[in-house]
Amino acid sequence: MNKLRLFLAAAILLPALTGWSQTAFDLSREAVIDRLKQDVYTLASDEMEGRESGTASERLAADYIKKRMQEIGLKPLFGDSFLQAFPFPGEWVWGEGNTMRLGQRVFQHDEDFFTLPGSANVQIQAGFADVGLGLEGIPGYEGYDGLADLEGRLFIMEYFVPEEVETALGMNARELLPHRLELAAEKGAAGILFVNARSDRDDPRLDLRLVREPLDIPLVFLRAGTYEALVAGAGQPLALSTDLTREEQTGLNVAGYLDNGAAATVVIGGHFDHVGYGNRGSRSPGERAIHYGADDNASGTAGVLEAARYLSQSDLTAHNYIFIGFGAEEKGLIGSRYFTNSGAYDMEKINYMFNFDMIGRLEDYSLSLIGTGTSPAWEPLIDRLAPEHFNIRKSPGGTGGSDHTNFYQKDIPVIFFFTGTHEDYHRPGDTPDKVNYEGAREILELAYAMMAELDGQDRLAFSTTPVVARGRSRTDAPTLGLMPDHGYDGDGLRVQAVIENRPAHQAGMKDGDVIIRINDTEVLEIETYMEALGKLQRGAVSTVVVKRGEEELQFEVQL
Repeated sequence: MNKLRLFLAAAILLPALTGWSQTAFDLSREAVIDRLKQDVYTLASDEMEGRESGTASERLAADYIKKRMQEIGLKPLFGDSFLQAFPFPGEWVWGEGNTMRLGQRVFQHDEDFFTLPGSANVQIQAGFADVGLGLEGIPGYEGYDGLADLEGRLFIMEYFVPEEVETALGMNARELLPHRLELAAEKGAAGILFVNARSDRDDPRLDLRLVREPLDIPLVFLRAGTYEALVAGAGQPLALSTDLTREEQTGLNVAGYLDNGAAATVVIGGHFDHVGYGNRGSRSPGERAIHYGADDNASGTAGVLEAARYLSQSDLTAHNYIFIGFGAEEKGLIGSRYFTNSGAYDMEKINYMFNFDMIGRLEDYSLSLIGTGTSPAWEPLIDRLAPEHFNIRKSPGGTGGSDHTNFYQKDIPVIFFFTGTHEDYHRPGDTPDKVNYEGAREILELAYAMMAELDGQDRLAFSTTPVVARGRSRTDAPTLGLMPDHGYDGDGLRVQAVIENRPAHQAGMKDGDVIIRINDTEVLEIETYMEALGKLQRGAVSTVVVKRGEEELQFEVQL
């Protein structure tokens, strides 16, 4: 990729030529596209190695963005710094000290049992008791009935609960888990040994950090054969040792400030991190290669920088502007959550937030604007200003898998600009040569028009948007194994990509199919699709009806 290196070299030389004073930028179409290309090619270069948070490549990318902000003439937002460091947890590392023994029987970690993320590190020898579902007060499911002297014993507890219990309590197994753990602690549990002995569902992937307050006890999962061995050896003490660590890592937000002395401020942001060499974030599992992240989200970061250039020499001065690149978005919106909670800037002063995340693959002028329900002003504004040749899909929800979510949760109106997922999403093929730079430029022009219309007006009213009931936690419910096309504006849900060897693929579904019904639930758009998924049961066979061209097809999908 010689072109990538040329762009990077040009970017490194640029500071010496400008002295980082504010520059008068050429805002012609050709100049804007050239700058967008330079920023994307640099951020999505071999040298940036995929910009994974917590790595040297993230710091290299953050330094590049900082220098661009200095060139534009922005002020540092964080005191005298453009950088805001924040902690986030790294991957779990299992040590050599995960052992379990019952009498002469030694069990192997990973093969016979495994220590769960969130477990305390302890060494213990104790008796154990089977407490069933670990519930109390549910007729027919009283796990503690008849059990005495539980203090200091290890509790064997079923992870899954029967469907009739979930229905009666209005909670699924994962949602019930904190209550069961709290009850176990009250009963004196010295540790929890989870099993999946009474369900035909696959063993769950558990991360106990997500569902409980910290308990200083070991938490492990037993394979079926191990559980049977413990039942057979009841009466003997179990020797258990747990050993895992999680190093704290540091991510970076990069932000510059355009101070117009105004009472209200606008945030224009987008995450600059990506998934590095793939790892858990990749859609090409097992392939260790640079995931360039040109669309996701070098394109949005380039858009944030270009918006800063435009606004730094525009007459839109009724707002101050924050231009921010968020880190660790791919780790769970961590950077933006840290920023909005950090007190680094008064959230009460923010009028609205624009989120540029994946604005680089405009096709057929289809653009999704997400968050249109977060203020009554958005829809009429968009209808009035959107170019006629654009196909705008408006989505009201203020939450979702990008950084605008954390601003919405502070009662700030948001708009998320998004050109949709594609086959290269989270794969090494998301390279700069595939970005539609003219399309990105036109998206920015729409954003400028919206900002101009709001310049000098009263502050936007904020509206909450409904959260669709899912019927269960999405982390526990089954999935079809496909990528929705968020830019599709017809009836139903269009499948952007079917993931190989997952339920939809195995049933015969194809890219481009439009899902119109799942079992008895009609699918109208993404919200009703998610609602339908929330009703599905692991292990069940579900009926999915799709349109493929003019043909209507029905598939039986094994979940």
